[in-house]
Amino acid sequence: MNESERMYLLERLERLGAEDDAEVLQAARELAARISDGGLDWDELIAPEDPPEGDFDAADFDLEEEGEDDAEDGPPLEGDGSSEVQLLQKLLERKGTSRALKEELQEMRRDAASEEGLSDMDRRYIQALAKRLSVR
Repeated sequence: MNESERMYLLERLERLGAEDDAEVLQAARELAARISDGGLDWDELIAPEDPPEGDFDAADFDLEEEGEDDAEDGPPLEGDGSSEVQLLQKLLERKGTSRALKEELQEMRRDAASEEGLSDMDRRYIQALAKRLSVR
């Protein structure tokens, strides 16, 4: 969400406390329309600071420094990575995905199309992200 969209939403939220019921109703309708027009829903807009317990944990993500060998990530994953490529596409098509995450996913899609393909670390990341965002 860019700053102007954020300010728009904050201004409408502040109007929800107005004395005039008509102003409150108008602000609520403007908020609902903006969220709907943006392809979002309230759950996506007001994400919890911490993910729900049991959804995933830090072990789902490889937090190694970039450039380190990912040979310690465990045995190689089975398959050719095509399921992760499908998950990548679904994640890219998902509404409400941040620009930064889309750029990262697009880079992984380019890697998947290259001769080397996705690394096991990237494949695990895609699987964990899809699980976290309930993308199947």
